[in-house]
Amino acid sequence: MNFPTLSEIVLLISGLLTSAFPQDKFKLNLVDTDTIATPPVSIVDTTQKSSPMPVAVAIMELEANGILPTEARALSDRLRIEIFKVGIYQVLEREKMNRILDEMQFQLSGCTSDECAVEVGRIVGVQKIIAGSISKVGEYYSVSVRLIDVETGKIEATALEDIEGTLGVVLTKAIPSVARQISGLSREPIILAGQKTTFNVDTEPQGAAIYLNGIYKGVAPLEIEVNYEYSHMLKAVLDGYETWERTYEARKNQRTEINIVLLKKSPSNDQSAQLHPRRSFNQGFKIRYADMRVKDKINHQIDMINSNLASGNQLFKQNIGTPNFGQISHFNGIEFYNLRQLGPWLGFDFGLGYYRNNFDHWITDIFKSDGSSDDYRLSVISPELTFNLRFAPIRYPLFYPYFNIGLGYNLLVIQTHQGDKSFGGPLYQAWGMTYGGGLEIRPFKAIGFAVEWLHRRMDLELMDVDKVTDRFKHAGLTKIPLGGNNVGVSLNLYY
Repeated sequence: MNFPTLSEIVLLISGLLTSAFPQDKFKLNLVDTDTIATPPVSIVDTTQKSSPMPVAVAIMELEANGILPTEARALSDRLRIEIFKVGIYQVLEREKMNRILDEMQFQLSGCTSDECAVEVGRIVGVQKIIAGSISKVGEYYSVSVRLIDVETGKIEATALEDIEGTLGVVLTKAIPSVARQISGLSREPIILAGQKTTFNVDTEPQGAAIYLNGIYKGVAPLEIEVNYEYSHMLKAVLDGYETWERTYEARKNQRTEINIVLLKKSPSNDQSAQLHPRRSFNQGFKIRYADMRVKDKINHQIDMINSNLASGNQLFKQNIGTPNFGQISHFNGIEFYNLRQLGPWLGFDFGLGYYRNNFDHWITDIFKSDGSSDDYRLSVISPELTFNLRFAPIRYPLFYPYFNIGLGYNLLVIQTHQGDKSFGGPLYQAWGMTYGGGLEIRPFKAIGFAVEWLHRRMDLELMDVDKVTDRFKHAGLTKIPLGGNNVGVSLNLYY
């Protein structure tokens, strides 16, 4: 019979004690150095702490001020990525956050206050929430974000970045900067690539002297750096060529290519011609005396007035009885025009006219003393404003045939007088078309004489002015068809 050795008995007792009691209360180190050679035992420290979990954070959509909502959404997505890359926070995905809010039937639209942001953080189950805005003022963008503790509702940190440029600069420079700041890291300076605002000037032929705002800059081709906040006058000068000038607006951070084609001077553009420039004679004045062939239409209106007065109707301001107003023999007047030559065959004139019954007799009567007369008199006056286009397709050495088409505005005033006392009368108005032709004789460049025929299409209607108007309306005297022919002669003075 074999009896156990001493080492076997020791191992047996050690195994019984290990199974009966926890190992963290008893630590045995029984080694018989005479009989056992074992490697040292490595004991793991289970009380060592693991690294802390990242703080969960949700990022709200940046509020858009001066930019499109789609642009603000793209910048918000970039902010999430940049904060995730820093590694301080565990960023909740936008889709997951929106899904939770949809399930809770929470509307994000209009959620811009800190209280609303905290409520969103509680719903999606994060510890912190980041909210902010992106604003544009002029050429500058401002990105502002804040870190809010969901439990306390207090702002723990803020980050701000103002930057000049484009949305691309905001995306690549400003957003990463505020992501670092809101994560507790130091702000790094933003360095933008420098750009210049320049005019790149070249001339054909080359070698012209270039002036910017009157200051000599060099010989073309050359590049000129300019201030983009102002307009700039550019001038090119080269012997034997016309001086070239033009104004340019400089755009910020842009290179403007300016290619100038210079024109050779003509022989007539010598120094003596510049000292004594020739007169153009393309503008002037016209004085026109004309007879409007509308006396029959005006006399018909006078007959209607006489008929109403004979029937006892009061037409004027006072009852003047039944005077029998005589008919007119002429309706003529004078016109004053300003002439402009727009091209070789096209001209433009506008002016004022004054027509009156028996205009020539009225001129002579001004110098007579007839204020004491007891007779009732009827005067018919017509001021007018006329605009005409003049076509002269054929030119001869001394005379020019031409055609007119225009637009006119006429007033017609019928007044009753007894001596110097007026009893008023109706006022008519109308716009009308004119067309016709004429022949101008110009024995001298500065003087011309013309004979002209025009036709007017014009139906005048009664204007509502006073009680006289109502009486003429009641009498049915509301319209006067004043269209007709117009024949006149004119004196034209050019300069």
